[in-house]
Amino acid sequence: MRPGTGGDGMAPMATQVYELTVGGHHHRVETSVGDGWSNEATWWVDGEQVATKKSTTEDSLYLSADKGHDLADTAGALRVRFTALNKPVRATWFEGGREKASAASYIGSAGIDLVPEPGSPAALREEKMRANPRLYAARHVAGGLGKVVVPIIAAVVITWLLSRVSLPDWDLGLPAIPWPDLPSIPWPQLPWPSISLPSVDVPDWLRRLLDKVKYVWPILLGLWLARREMRRRRQQDELRARMGSGGSAGSGSATDGSATRDVSAGEAEDAEPEEGQTHDARDE
Repeated sequence: MRPGTGGDGMAPMATQVYELTVGGHHHRVETSVGDGWSNEATWWVDGEQVATKKSTTEDSLYLSADKGHDLADTAGALRVRFTALNKPVRATWFEGGREKASAASYIGSAGIDLVPEPGSPAALREEKMRANPRLYAARHVAGGLGKVVVPIIAAVVITWLLSRVSLPDWDLGLPAIPWPDLPSIPWPQLPWPSISLPSVDVPDWLRRLLDKVKYVWPILLGLWLARREMRRRRQQDELRARMGSGGSAGSGSATDGSATRDVSAGEAEDAEPEEGQTHDARDE
């Protein structure tokens, strides 16, 4: 089946496409777009399908060639990330043989992002983030704030409703069950040593601060994740620009916005120094 077609080879599927030309090989990834209950990704190298994976539980799909595949030692490996709502976030390629690249994809270091197809939702999302980094950070802060404010408001509303609802006094008249008296077991008395812990008086200001931390940390976490993602995006853009100016012959420059990039494989060592963090909080 050729890329971009349905199972019958005729009707196109709704997919998000990522492409990259690196090390003399053209990589293409097609993913599901969040219109179902599962995540799916298929990977081609130079037009040949290398791997495909589908999962209903995993937010990150890890793809590599089979051991007996001709490209097992040269194709590298892929990590495709999705949001909790099954929307694709990005596809990242890792250089090396099958074992080395697969390990790097799980760790999340030294990878380079494939470029989303121009005009696709992923490409538009990246463009908006680059054009308005502060707005992108504000979205994450708002998400953290929502995690704090929404439960408080919900608790207040529920309490207010319960205080105004008169529940009926139901007397079901259930019979009492005569439970038998269980015999007591004479456990032995063990002489445990007595440990006297020092008494520490916590200052009032510190006690108040610790009490407020549970409300502040989701906001700080959202801000930190937004800044980390923006820094990672800048590093990826700089990496592509550096590779594109290195004279490699590809179908597009590193900054022209085309879906295909031509870079040298040896340059991909610095791409994602922070990608080993969890993805959880990575929904966009």
